[in-house]
Amino acid sequence: LYEYMNKKYYIVSSSSDPKLIGSDFPQAYSFIKEYNPNAPHALFDLYEYLYTKFPDYIPDLSGIRMSGRAKLTDIVSNGFGGQLEIVSPRTKEILETYNLCPHRFYEMNLYLRKVKYDYYMFHIQCDYSDLVDYKKSTFAKYNYSTKGASVSINSKEEFLTRRKIMGEKSILNSVTADTLFMTSEFWDMNLDYFYIGIVDGEDYISERLMKHLLESKITGWDFIPATNLIVE
Repeated sequence: LYEYMNKKYYIVSSSSDPKLIGSDFPQAYSFIKEYNPNAPHALFDLYEYLYTKFPDYIPDLSGIRMSGRAKLTDIVSNGFGGQLEIVSPRTKEILETYNLCPHRFYEMNLYLRKVKYDYYMFHIQCDYSDLVDYKKSTFAKYNYSTKGASVSINSKEEFLTRRKIMGEKSILNSVTADTLFMTSEFWDMNLDYFYIGIVDGEDYISERLMKHLLESKITGWDFIPATNLIVE
């Protein structure tokens, strides 16, 4: 009954274990000399589409290079920001069998010590902050990573206003959710991978998808129990 009433989720984070990923983190953050990331439809052009829409073209991601001190994993940490993950073909194959938030997979070439590997850029784009029950959720002030006083927030509009006011005082100040209660509308979506939005900035994965990845020995992600997320 408990598992029926409460869905279990985990926070996804890039592995930083040097035994697994090598001695450089993130593993990929530069390019081969033949690739121009500023060219039309290349990587940096994709930044226009990180949060609001998907591009109407196929991005050219043919020249991303890993650090020479990195090791190849199924999910490769990267320094390109946004909702972008570098994943192996077998990771893509598993992900596609689950219920994901709006997403795209772009073909890419990944280079490690002059060897080319066929990988994919996994781009998710969603915002479920309208499905947060703000009155039940809890929030706190933060100065960089230091938690401050609790804040009572009753709506998304109030959250955005408080966040803006805090940010105007200092770019290190913010308001972030401590505990997120999601509405029944979110429950009905039954998602296996998603990003809620600006309220907390985390990527979440369902327990069933996490178990499948672990059983398949997919490497490169760590999973932290999402005790902050309540989906009833």
